[in-house]
Parts: sequence; structure tokens; C-alpha cells
Amino acid sequence: TTSSGKKVAYDFLIVAAGLKLDWDSIEGFSLDQVGKNGIGAVYAGPEYAAKTWQAMDLFTEKGGVGLFTRPATEMKCAGAPLKYTFLTDDYARKKGTRDNIEIHYAAHAKSLFSVPIVNEKVRMLFHERGVQTVHNHVMKRIDPGKRIATFATPEGDKELGYDFTNVIPPMRAPDVIRNSPLPWADKWVDQGWVEVDKHSLRHRRFPEIFAVGDIAGVPKGKTAASVKWQVPVVEAHLLATLEGKESNERYDGYTSCPLITRIGRAMLVEFDYNNNLTPSFPGIIAPLEELWISWLMKEVALKATYNAMLRGKA
Repeated sequence: TTSSGKKVAYDFLIVAAGLKLDWDSIEGFSLDQVGKNGIGAVYAGPEYAAKTWQAMDLFTEKGGVGLFTRPATEMKCAGAPLKYTFLTDDYARKKGTRDNIEIHYAAHAKSLFSVPIVNEKVRMLFHERGVQTVHNHVMKRIDPGKRIATFATPEGDKELGYDFTNVIPPMRAPDVIRNSPLPWADKWVDQGWVEVDKHSLRHRRFPEIFAVGDIAGVPKGKTAASVKWQVPVVEAHLLATLEGKESNERYDGYTSCPLITRIGRAMLVEFDYNNNLTPSFPGIIAPLEELWISWLMKEVALKATYNAMLRGKA
């Protein structure tokens, strides 16, 4: 049923509804605060990203404590919170003001990154650059006037002060999906991701339904790179079904994170469900090295690819 009330019959359904940013889950926060009192929110869109940059620029000028976080839910581009932390550090260094600021990263879990070898690399880089980390901290409340953020931790609520923070909200399926029969009942509770087989992306209870992209309830894959690999698999299974056949095509969880570590440098991290590194250019681009070529891939090659994907040309 569409938003206008129109009912559309289908034989097969491909769900690509994306996700929603659940700003309301963070008590005390509203988008009209972005750019004020040291609050940023890059996920809110281009306008708010520009305001976030202005707030970050002012912070690196005046000094103080920068507080960076990520939500406990699944999220699109889970490396983005780390990227913004690295970029703020590097920006301050280039301005010559790094000694005037502290950078704190509040990780939602025990690790900084889901792939162990990448997690260790990020941990080392944070240590080298003086980024202080705490773990198992999930932001639940913010007081813009006092510049205090409250986090849920295993030991109870804890407050951390800040002069600048980049708020990243919990991410969930759109309500129309979350409140339907499609989501997992025993995984990602209250997030609403569609219950699909992780290899075929076909719904486990409704075989005429597939899901791709952020909405798919699979262990990894809320990136544009994942979608590019998921769609051909769904296409193969759908066409095989129409022909009365079965397809052997499998999505192995491939995802890519061009992890920016400083302005002009990045690590091109690619991996699968099993946390195996799966580099597209072995012997040419080392996935755990901070390289200019990886930055160039992120800024030029991948941008063109993703723009083409939006138009169905890649």
C-alpha cells in the first residue's frame, strides 16, 4: 500500500527502502541545534554537514574537548565516525592548534571496528595521535546548554563534557517496514531489518520478496559498495525463479570502507562476512596502509561509480 492509500499487487517484491535516522532517540537533541553550542551532525545532510564543519573549525580555533561517538544500532558506513575523528585531528594539526584540543572517542562496543585486524590498526593510530578512547558507551542524552552528553554504559549512565561533538543517531528501518511482518523477530530487535538469507538476499519466510541495501538484515553491508555486489545476486535469483530454475549466485558480505585517516590519506579496507580482507587491488593498494592512492580512489573513482549507480549505469 502506498502513502496515498493505493494498493499495488505484485508477484515479486524487491525492498530497497533504506533506513531512517532516529534523531528523537537522543534526548535533548534537535536538528535546529546543529552549528550551535559545539554541536555537529554530518549525517543530517549537506546543509547540516556544512554547519558541522563550521562548528568544528571554531572548535579547533578556540580549543577544548572534542567528543566523537557512534550509535549501538547497525548503521550506514560504520567507518564514518572514525573518519570524522581522524579528519578533525588532522585539521587541527594543519592549523597548528592540535595541542589546544583533546579528542575523545566513545566506542559503542569493546572494539573500534568490526574487523579485528582493522580494529587493531585504528587503535594504534588513535594511540599515536593522542585520541583518548572509552568503550561500551552509547549516547542517550545531550544537554546543549551545559555541553554534557550522557552515555549508557554497563556500569550505568555516565556524563562526558565536550566543546564540540558530532552527534550520530541510532539508525533503524523506516516505520512502514519495522511495523510490518518483514523484519527479523530475534535479531536486531527494534531495528527492523528485513529477514533475508544472507547469501541469496531472499526473504526467509516470504520467498517472493528480496531486500538490498541498508534495509537488508544481513551481518554486514550498509554501504554503496555492498549494494553494487548485492543487486546482481538478487537479479540472478529472481531471473532463475522466473525460469523455474535455481541460482548459485551468493553474496559473501563484501563491503568497502575507504577509511580516511588524514586529509589526503586513506586505507582502502574491503572485507566480507568472515572478516577476511578482500582487496580489489592486491599487491597494488595495501589495505592497512595510509595511502594517497586510496584517498584518490575515495575522492574520484568511487564518487563517479556511486553517481553512476544512482542512475542505474553501474
